[in-house]
Amino acid sequence: MQFTIQTGKTNEILRTKSESVSSVELRKFTRLAEDMVRYIKNPDNGGVGLAAPQIGVNKRIIAVSLMRDGDDENYRTIAMINPEIIEHADETELDNEGCLSIPGEHGDVDRWKRIKVSYIDTSLRPQSILLSGLAARIVQHEVDHLEGILFIDRVKKSENILAKK
Repeated sequence: MQFTIQTGKTNEILRTKSESVSSVELRKFTRLAEDMVRYIKNPDNGGVGLAAPQIGVNKRIIAVSLMRDGDDENYRTIAMINPEIIEHADETELDNEGCLSIPGEHGDVDRWKRIKVSYIDTSLRPQSILLSGLAARIVQHEVDHLEGILFIDRVKKSENILAKK
């Protein structure tokens, strides 16, 4: 399975809201979801999450690594079909993000510290999961892709004006 990652700040598919996977389509897209998980699990690909629009598919499917933090080596990578953030904490946290679709760029993004996500798994069962920290951030980043939002749209702009020398 070889994917071509869609790149660019104005790429039309990255800027389009993705369509839900209908109940009739679920089986058809299960294989794609599993392939996306394999792609993310491959360390050569350098990502912790992937959304279907990033591989040119306008459907609400993400693959995410549920890491506690950057040092976590015992995490699961799962696919979520039709993910929806159904609850979130009021507290947010600012942290640095990058994206496979915007190579070489990074920025500080404010995200909810804790979320509850509902989704359909690759066994076609409805699930919900509570996530915090890095796992919550990764899911929020990927769900943004499904809305046509890139992390660069959420980067906190520095309000400090550099003093002229």
